[in-house]
Amino acid sequence: MKEKHRNYFLFIRISEEKYIDSLQKQGQIYCNPIQYFRSIEDEHLQGDKNEGKAYIKQIKNLEISLEGKVIAKANKGQLYFEHPEDDGNIYCLYGVESKLVDLTKKSLQKIKIEEQAKGFGKYALLIHDPQEFLNRISQKLNSLDIKYNFHPVNYYDVNSYEGGLNPFYKSNMYRYQNEVRLWIANKNKEPFEFFIGDISDITHKMPISDLDKLEVEMVSTINNNDYEDHVG
Repeated sequence: MKEKHRNYFLFIRISEEKYIDSLQKQGQIYCNPIQYFRSIEDEHLQGDKNEGKAYIKQIKNLEISLEGKVIAKANKGQLYFEHPEDDGNIYCLYGVESKLVDLTKKSLQKIKIEEQAKGFGKYALLIHDPQEFLNRISQKLNSLDIKYNFHPVNYYDVNSYEGGLNPFYKSNMYRYQNEVRLWIANKNKEPFEFFIGDISDITHKMPISDLDKLEVEMVSTINNNDYEDHVG
């Protein structure tokens, strides 16, 4: 089930301008608790009532009864189970994988960004050195002695997959998000924020309307970094 060896040459954070400015100039990383995402009602843009669940079980021939009388039937369905302690905070990024670019070409190539993903805000921050960005996050969280994990999201088929889930599993209806996320251990179910300092040297701010104009040219070999498991 787990998708292996995904490499990224670009992370994108899409939000409103004031939040993009805070991220670029101060390195503000604002992480909402899992329960926050379960409560959002925005037609599956950010909200996910099954965010961070523990297990999904496929069921067949479901019947719902009221006082012994069957009032509804379904040929199939899903049951979700929660973690006894479903804690933690999440920070989300859009990941652009290296496989989307032909490394043999020495000419400009378009970068396709999923249209639905542009609904998160009016500005985007391009993080063009993902590994350095991750290093700065790791240094800060390690100094705070905070447990964390950084990992691409695994997208599963909600109609067929049965098995364990965690904060890095989401229904394939969210695949357009191409999400790479940071999970932080936090038991108080409150937002958690920290600052890694100015990251202007590894980022570029732009209006969301310019995302479709992005092109990339390989002038040298990419050092493909594997973001599968970065745990602190």
